[in-house]
Amino acid sequence: MNAQTTCKPLSLSARQTVMIKHSAGLEVRAQSGCVWITQYGDARDIMLQPGQSVALDLPTATLMSASNGAEVLLVRRATPRAARPFWRRLASLFDPRWSGSARRGLCGRLPAVRLIHG
Repeated sequence: MNAQTTCKPLSLSARQTVMIKHSAGLEVRAQSGCVWITQYGDARDIMLQPGQSVALDLPTATLMSASNGAEVLLVRRATPRAARPFWRRLASLFDPRWSGSARRGLCGRLPAVRLIHG
């Protein structure tokens, strides 16, 4: 088995918001501080304390913020992707969750957002 892992540290300053595009398959690990995570299309909000982690499973935009600053580690494991059927690829063109319109709509409402390509 030849699985590749990519780790990327991320520092959030106090009251900073970060948007991650295409976050499916990404694991967020809190190293220090408290991190608030919400993902477009998911009804729950996630709060991570140091030592906790969460795996994101939706292919949508994810917002992270920290009220007092935090250090997180973004872990992505490369897995071989199965080819999607043609009808699914065609349907995804009309799915608003997977388009950039959600990202554009959020960018206009959030101050000081740093965009990260997941």
